[in-house]
Amino acid sequence: MITSRRMAALAAVVTLTALTLAVPAQATTRGSDGRTQAGRIVWTQVLDDTFSTARLVSGRPDGSGLRVLTHPGAKQFDIEAAISPDGSRVAFERDLPSGRSVLEMVRADGRGAHTIPVSCTNPCAGVDIPTWTPSGRHIIFTRVIGPFDRVNHSARSAVLYIARPDGSGMRRLSQGGIDGAYEDYRARLDVSGRYLIFIRVRNRDVKSAVFRMRLDGSDVQRLTPWRLDADIADLSLATQGPTKDLVVFETFGHGPPKGAQQDIATVPATCHPLAACTREIRYVTHNGAGPRTSFNPSWSPTGWRIAFTDALFVPGKPAIGDIWTVRPDGRGRQQVSRSTRFEFRPDWGR
Repeated sequence: MITSRRMAALAAVVTLTALTLAVPAQATTRGSDGRTQAGRIVWTQVLDDTFSTARLVSGRPDGSGLRVLTHPGAKQFDIEAAISPDGSRVAFERDLPSGRSVLEMVRADGRGAHTIPVSCTNPCAGVDIPTWTPSGRHIIFTRVIGPFDRVNHSARSAVLYIARPDGSGMRRLSQGGIDGAYEDYRARLDVSGRYLIFIRVRNRDVKSAVFRMRLDGSDVQRLTPWRLDADIADLSLATQGPTKDLVVFETFGHGPPKGAQQDIATVPATCHPLAACTREIRYVTHNGAGPRTSFNPSWSPTGWRIAFTDALFVPGKPAIGDIWTVRPDGRGRQQVSRSTRFEFRPDWGR
């Protein structure tokens, strides 16, 4: 669903081999640090100059083994890929020409595409941004309820829900009392399922921040200052080492201020209070005033590297966007995608 918040975020960004195995074997490559990089990265590939149609593709971390996963119709936009914990399935959001959004599922080999039948009847306007629980038994997503008559044309409600992959057992996750004033998106659970991080949008000024809460909606804490407009956050699944419980996010998710560009940064999910979290923010990229910009980070399954979008926007020229990976310290950048099409919003799975 392209809400006012989603439109702002997208504006800021403004036959291949099909394998026969339902669950592909892990492909491994070596990063610049010599460590093995396993799994596949799924991302959105834009198919036209007007950014109206896009599909999902996947590839190994070195860019090889490219595979088309989805086949959208005209003016359908496939985005927000979420790879299941076992790597066998990809849940994603499909934005339709009508303005509605639905959740879809496809196997990792591109077969078996179908709609996830979560309940969304009037006044529900769409369902957005799926993510998996660590067990793979549930999906978390945002359910958007119209009409869009709140401040800044925001929805009556846009909060987190959880359901089984067949759409059954749906229930609310977000805390009560925020509807119309705040919107919750893009949940990511820690490996044990004890807590989740998510993006909360403040509708009065369309600023966003990274939050943490327990699965029962309690103990809600903000991890980044509103002024940083943090968006598209991901939580490391490392069980030990320096990236355990580490959140990676993009700055200025609704567009950078004059003289700046978007960057990738990290903050501990376990920090408290907000002042301590702010002191612990570390930058992975340092784009300054540009011209390059970095956004859409996603952790590797091991937490050793981060996939992200590196883009270049030059007035009068086509936008350039590619998928790269980098170490959390900002070193060892490696290019993944090299298409002439704009590519962004990666998710790195097993």
